[in-house]
Amino acid sequence: MGDGDDKLAVLAAPQRPLWRLRDGSLQAAAPAKLNLDLHVGPRRDDGYHELDSLAVKVTLLDVLTFGARNDAKIDLRCEGAPCGPPQDNLVFRAARLLAATHGRPVGGGDIHVVKHIPPGAGLGGGSSDAAMTLVAASKLWHIDLPPEQFAILAAQLGSDVPLFLGPRMVRMTGRGEKLHAAAVHAFLAVLHIPPLACPTKEVYAAFDAAGGAATPRRLDPAELAAGPPSRWRDRLVNQLAAPAMGLWPPLRELHGRLSAAARRTVCLTGSGSAMFVLCDDRAEADEVLGAFESLGLPGRNVAVAPNPW
Repeated sequence: MGDGDDKLAVLAAPQRPLWRLRDGSLQAAAPAKLNLDLHVGPRRDDGYHELDSLAVKVTLLDVLTFGARNDAKIDLRCEGAPCGPPQDNLVFRAARLLAATHGRPVGGGDIHVVKHIPPGAGLGGGSSDAAMTLVAASKLWHIDLPPEQFAILAAQLGSDVPLFLGPRMVRMTGRGEKLHAAAVHAFLAVLHIPPLACPTKEVYAAFDAAGGAATPRRLDPAELAAGPPSRWRDRLVNQLAAPAMGLWPPLRELHGRLSAAARRTVCLTGSGSAMFVLCDDRAEADEVLGAFESLGLPGRNVAVAPNPW
């Protein structure tokens, strides 16, 4: 991706998702995801929607540290965002679910989460944290589970959680739990993360109220691997973008300003609020990042790459 002589700083990931520290604790990296497109069907009998989405993990990461305890208590601390009530926190719920599923007493854990992926941005930070909690806590407590069991536990926690146990690029179907390995051409993405949270339930409710139904995909998923983003990014569709922007007019205004500045297609990920531009190379990403920065908007602008694992 270019010759590396420019000054663009692209967020990087460690070589592996999980490693042991000198004190014996475990540390894990939990990547964000981008929905490159997102097609949504009507609400199913079980309350979920039928989904068809191409999603890729990227190098914006939360970092979690897991330390063993001598009792069965799980102590959760969060930095960068509030933990909220334990019963609502996916990390806490994932640890409890793993312990309960194992069927024999396990130790407790001190879990420290450093959040770089904000909640309510459509980046899947909470789901990613939960997936890495299943993996790390199983190591901490010496629980040996087959991959299919991890997938079952992940699906119980939420529709997006299985994604983060799978390949770095997937096509998600069902309610999001059915994963099919996919591929995408090398890219960089420039993200704008505004200080605005879009609650997923409210966006889906607005989608349903508008009588939403899945639209036909405008491109063959194989095209994503056949050429750089400039060949296909204009045909990406996120069906949750319109209801999200309808609920929050400032989000629609923000999308317009970013699109005008970048002079390229700006996509919403998930149910929002984060937006991104897919770029072919470092030079294009540097240009888009500069355009975003020139607006002086509140929030964060970052450049990311596909996550290596």
